[in-house]
Amino acid sequence: MTATKWQWLRENEPGTADAAAAVRLPHDFLTERLAGTAVTDPGDASGTCWYSTATGAYDPELLGLVGLDPALLPAVAGSGAERIGSLTRRAAEALGLPEGLAVAAGTGDNMAAAVGLGLGGSGLLDHPVVSLGTSGTVFAATRARPSSPALAGFATTDGGHLPLACTLNCTLAVDKVAGLLGLDREDAEPGGEAVLLPYLDGERTPDLPYASGLLTGLRHTTTPRQLLGAAYEGAVFTLLRALDQLPLGDDGGDGHEGGGGGAAGHGVDARPLRLIGGGARGRFWVDTVRRLSGRAVLIPESGELVALGAAALAAGAATGRDPVAVATAWGTARGRELPAVPRDEDARRRIEGVLGDVTARTGRRRG
Repeated sequence: MTATKWQWLRENEPGTADAAAAVRLPHDFLTERLAGTAVTDPGDASGTCWYSTATGAYDPELLGLVGLDPALLPAVAGSGAERIGSLTRRAAEALGLPEGLAVAAGTGDNMAAAVGLGLGGSGLLDHPVVSLGTSGTVFAATRARPSSPALAGFATTDGGHLPLACTLNCTLAVDKVAGLLGLDREDAEPGGEAVLLPYLDGERTPDLPYASGLLTGLRHTTTPRQLLGAAYEGAVFTLLRALDQLPLGDDGGDGHEGGGGGAAGHGVDARPLRLIGGGARGRFWVDTVRRLSGRAVLIPESGELVALGAAALAAGAATGRDPVAVATAWGTARGRELPAVPRDEDARRRIEGVLGDVTARTGRRRG
């Protein structure tokens, strides 16, 4: 969140902050180098904290709190697909491209992934995405503006809502546990009675910045493979718990693919979880998400959804077409759908009990 970084700079290097001639996000800096125009988009701007998704503009009160002159900020385009200028001669020569090519406003990584998945605008709304990477994320392009403090109130690149929750510990933490046990990452089985919260770097969601990994429920019968499985379960359950905070509408009775909810039991959302990131290529990651969610899982065939979403934005700038419609026509979100399996309520209750105790103790200490 850029506002916190700017405030840190003011407090720790006030001379540097006072000397600032402009404030840019990395992608805005590149856009300006390409086209000579200082422009950002609603999606990446929403990650600064000084852009309001309620008004679609910079928040003067917040800018006042952090002492930032709005004249230092780029203008906000209507969308990431808006043509904000043309490739300058200098940039064209450096890149070996023709001068005058269309330059789009661009957007952030999760916003581009949403475009690549056909979410938002003319595409799907309220269909959740689970990304399994070094950190884990859950997000959706939604009709409703989020209100939960567990969610970042991001915007889609066209100014819609893209609430997102991020966990710090996902594939990297589980791989660390596998290494400690001397196991291959796929050499795991469900955790039995053990619970392992793999919060090796503290945790962002839930808000436990000083947490460490926690293992409980060991028995004489507990195996190393079960311990590794428990690490998977702890990481996945943390993501699914965050997923519950997304302001999603009804459970997918809109004619889109989904279904399978009946197999999972009463009360489970029928929409499939779109599973992306490196972990989506791992068998045990996929199995654990299915077992703990009780939902169908859709795994897109395309592995570079952020890049494909960015390409769709470029196509939109060049042709005037809606980038979500472009990506949908390209079929970037197509993939294999795995049916729902019965939700493992015992594992969920076991992990929830431990996590609830941890957060309660942390809350009492903060009080």
